[in-house]
Amino acid sequence: MKKRISLLFTFVIIGFPLFASIITLSESDAVTLALNQNYELKSSLIDLQKVEDQKKNSWNVMLPDFSIEGSVTNSNAIFGSSNGDYLKITGSLSSSVTLNKYDKYYMEYDKLNYESELLNYEDDQKSLEVEVQKAFYYLLANKQSLDIQKMNLDLALKRWEQMQSKYDNGLASELEVLETQSTYENLKPSYTTAYNSYQTQLMNFKSFLGIDLDQDIELNGDLDVEILDLDADALISTFLNNRIDIQNAQKAIDLKTSLYDIEKASDISPSLALSLDYSYYNSDLLDSDWSDSASVTATISIPLNGYIEGSEEDIAISDAQRSIEQSQLSYESAVEDAQMEIKTLVMEIEGYKENIDICEIAIDISQKTYDATEEAYNLGATELLNLTEAQTTLFSAKQDLLTSQYNYLSAVFDLEKALNASVDEIKSILEL
Repeated sequence: MKKRISLLFTFVIIGFPLFASIITLSESDAVTLALNQNYELKSSLIDLQKVEDQKKNSWNVMLPDFSIEGSVTNSNAIFGSSNGDYLKITGSLSSSVTLNKYDKYYMEYDKLNYESELLNYEDDQKSLEVEVQKAFYYLLANKQSLDIQKMNLDLALKRWEQMQSKYDNGLASELEVLETQSTYENLKPSYTTAYNSYQTQLMNFKSFLGIDLDQDIELNGDLDVEILDLDADALISTFLNNRIDIQNAQKAIDLKTSLYDIEKASDISPSLALSLDYSYYNSDLLDSDWSDSASVTATISIPLNGYIEGSEEDIAISDAQRSIEQSQLSYESAVEDAQMEIKTLVMEIEGYKENIDICEIAIDISQKTYDATEEAYNLGATELLNLTEAQTTLFSAKQDLLTSQYNYLSAVFDLEKALNASVDEIKSILEL
């Protein structure tokens, strides 16, 4: 019930009527729904809130310890005189605090840890956004491909009906009728399979967005692509350090360095312990003549084991230093992997761009071939088989274009994530 209320509220926020027979979704609408409904992202946000609370309250490592005690002591002699018997009622307040250099490093670590978790949350958001974008345009491509198959099927049916009419009027043979019928019947199974596949994908998409499976939706978008003239080296030099994984790799070095500082401060830095004790006591609870005492203690402690080579503390410091070196190696590896990913994506995009050009040329040629073949067929100058082949080639070329357009868009979404930058930001660099 809570999920249903949350979903209805989300629809209101992004401007959907609650009880529309058909919900029209744009790409941005789908992304907004996913960001609001995804359970993994919500869990990631909780993790972020935990470390944020830790960061905000990291000062508490310097908070003194306070305690209050009360006691009653009754002392009685077992043997001998009872003159030494007494009753003592005591109340005391104690406070202590230890000041050490590593307190400062703990607070720095909490700050760095929050920044790292924030990067992880941003990465989860971006990954989800790209996943939704790809699913959205994949559905659009499949819907348009299904429309092409339906058009192909409708043409085959129309041709069969026309041939049947000619046969009824004695203008065509039974064989010609059977040929057109066979062409139509052979197209039906593939269309049915494609239709069922699309409906399954649509249900998965609705489930992913938290939309009721019985709710009809319509996707508002197209596969028109904006061709980008990309320069991999320029993109790397501008956006490499902006990548979330590179920022996280650098943050890992900072975290390991902070842990090293904590370890070193803990094992070799002196600490100052301050304590305050105040006691109030009497032998009679009702007696107003109470006595009190107070003491203040300051203790300086200097650990020495950290200076002894081979000691447990010395090894811990060395291990912390090696962890920094490992993080630096991981950073260098992440930089190389990032450069490879960006260059690979640029090459893929260039390839898909070329495929789009090829497909558009193929459609133009196939359309002209189909028109000429259809005209020849209507004049009785060519066979039905040739017309069917020309029609199949034309529709296949259109489907190839849809595939190339989707692949191009999908690669661009991956590039945006790889650079942690929008298309507009990428274009602004390329236009310089």
